[in-house]
Amino acid sequence: MKIQKAELAQKIGKLKGIVPKKSTTPILQGILVQDGYLIASNTEMTVKAKLEGIGDECFIIPQKAFDLINNLPDGEIEVIVEKNEVIAIKAKKIRNKYQAMNPELFPTNEVTEKNGTEFTISSEILLESMKKILYSIQSQANNRIMTTMCLQAAEGILNFVGTDGHVLAWDKVDYEGEFTLLIPKTTVEKILSLGISGEISIRNNGNSAVFITDDYEIYTQLFAGEYYKYQQMFTGLPLHTVINRTEFLDAMTRAKACTDGQTPVKFELSGTTLNISIKDSTTDYYETIALQEALEQDIVIGFNVNLVIETLKVFDCENVGIQLAGGRQPMIVEAEEGGFRALVLPIALK
Repeated sequence: MKIQKAELAQKIGKLKGIVPKKSTTPILQGILVQDGYLIASNTEMTVKAKLEGIGDECFIIPQKAFDLINNLPDGEIEVIVEKNEVIAIKAKKIRNKYQAMNPELFPTNEVTEKNGTEFTISSEILLESMKKILYSIQSQANNRIMTTMCLQAAEGILNFVGTDGHVLAWDKVDYEGEFTLLIPKTTVEKILSLGISGEISIRNNGNSAVFITDDYEIYTQLFAGEYYKYQQMFTGLPLHTVINRTEFLDAMTRAKACTDGQTPVKFELSGTTLNISIKDSTTDYYETIALQEALEQDIVIGFNVNLVIETLKVFDCENVGIQLAGGRQPMIVEAEEGGFRALVLPIALK
C-alpha cells in the first residue's frame, strides 16, 4: 500500500482513541486496513474511516506503529505485507518491521434495518444538537441510562435529551418519523470529534446502530431500556422572566472565581433584580444584574454554580428565558428561538 503520510496519520489520529490499551481480544489493539477503510473497534463501538487510493490490501496496523507513522517525514510512505503477518513501513530512508496479526480474526459489524429503522439527517443539525446535550450526560454512572443520549422521534419532532440527575437538557428539531435510540456518551463524543459533514444516514436494529457518511461509518451498541419521561419535567412554571445571557454568565463566572465551587450560589430575585451571592469561609461575593421582565413573586433559591455556568455556555442566543416556581423547584432555562431548553435542580441553602 502506498499513501501520503499526512492522510494516513490524520485518519489514524481520528481512530486511535477507540483502540483499547488492553483487551481480552488482542487483535483489537490494532487498526484493520480492509476494502478501502481503516477500521478500529473496542467491541462497544467500531469506526470505519475511508482511505482513498488504496487497493484491496487487508492487514493490521499494530498500535505500536501509530507513533512512528505520525512522526515520519511528509511525503509518500509504503506499507508492505510480508510473510507470517509481518508488515514493513517504509518512508524515504526509513524502514521498520512489525509483527501483526491475522486480519481475518478482526471482528466486523453490520447493522441492517430489518425490524428497525433507517433515516437521513443533515450532519449540521445532528451535530449542533448533540453539542448542546453532551454536557448534561454523565461519563460513568451506576444508572447507565444517565450515560446515554436519548434520540427520540415522535409527532413530527426529533428530540435530543440528556441528564445526569442534576441537570436535564432537551433540544428538538422538526422531523417526521418514530423511533427511540439510547446512544452511549462515548459514541456521541466520537461522532463530534470526527469533523463529519454532509448527510448522515442512521440505521438501527434495536440493539445497535450505525451512522454513515461519505467518509465514516460509526457502529455502536444501543442501551436497552426506557428513558425518563422528560416532557413531563418541562411543564410550564408560573413565574417567568428574561435575562441577558452574557451578563448572567459573566456574573456567574466571577462568583465562581471567588470560591472553591462547592458552596451553592444564592439567587435572590425580586421585581426586575437578580442578586447573586456566594458566602463561605474564604469569600463574601455579591453582584446585582437586571431582569428584563418583572417577577410577580420574590424568590430565594440556591444552585450549583458549575451547573449554571455550563448550562448558560451551551446557549448561543442574546437573551434566555427563566422559569421558576419557588425556592425548592427546578429552574428552566430556554432559548429565545428554537427548541433548546435545560432544567437545573436547586440546592438547599443553609
